[in-house]
Amino acid sequence: MKQSQFSLRAAALCGLAAIQGASAHLAAYTNGMYCPKNTYQGPLTNFTDPNHVVYDPLFNLPKDAWFLSKGRNCWLAPPTGVWEIQANSVIQVPWANSANSHGYYADGKEQNERPQPFSVTNPAVIAAGLVSSSGGINSPNMHAGNKSTAAGTAVAIAYKSNIYDVKMEDFVVFTTAPQTPFERLVTYNIPNLKACNECLCATVWIPDGYGQQNMYMAPHKCKIINPKGGQQPKTPSLVPGPNVRGPKQMIAAFQANGNNVQWKGGQKVPTYTSRMGFTAGAQTDIF
Repeated sequence: MKQSQFSLRAAALCGLAAIQGASAHLAAYTNGMYCPKNTYQGPLTNFTDPNHVVYDPLFNLPKDAWFLSKGRNCWLAPPTGVWEIQANSVIQVPWANSANSHGYYADGKEQNERPQPFSVTNPAVIAAGLVSSSGGINSPNMHAGNKSTAAGTAVAIAYKSNIYDVKMEDFVVFTTAPQTPFERLVTYNIPNLKACNECLCATVWIPDGYGQQNMYMAPHKCKIINPKGGQQPKTPSLVPGPNVRGPKQMIAAFQANGNNVQWKGGQKVPTYTSRMGFTAGAQTDIF
């Protein structure tokens, strides 16, 4: 693809970000997220990925582009704050396509503004034009046909503060939320993590079908609050897989290189579920 085509693609995506188009995908929005305005506004010095928007999926990219969305210049758009996470608590995080999104669903719609049940098997959902060509709900684009088919999201942490020094092996998944993203607010149970004033977190998601297989991985500056001290996860973390127990890395799949999980068409998708060794909720096997 030529540079002029890249520019046109960037302009189109920026337009989508501005109007929160129905086809937009999802990201987790926190006070500590990189690319807090969805895109980097300055010169494209690290540009390696034609998608400039943080909520768009990562697919068939080199590792230097997909890892923590570096190729979208998100590392050059630092957070305006910090994501404070209380250990041994339950938190809620919005998954949407705008930091200012409100409503029950990620596209800003309230529950009473969508046919219920909100499922592709509901004739009212079909009649409203809310079913994509891949058979999933298209507004918002959740890669799911209903809540029960939402693949699940997760959060990982690295006890390092410099995003340019951190590696894939430094991150440990510490909580998962089954059947998400679906509603805008996702609930996570937090284990007994050791406190840190400035760490790096990542919000991750691998859809289970309903469109092209891809992944999402967005960085955040985070702070763990734990007056009781807590425990630091063991590192290096293990590569996720069936029956794997202990601290596990984030999943990297569907990329041009750097994958830690290989997938072929016809196989079950490597999601943040028991099929890859993850339990639902706080990951207590990481210590």
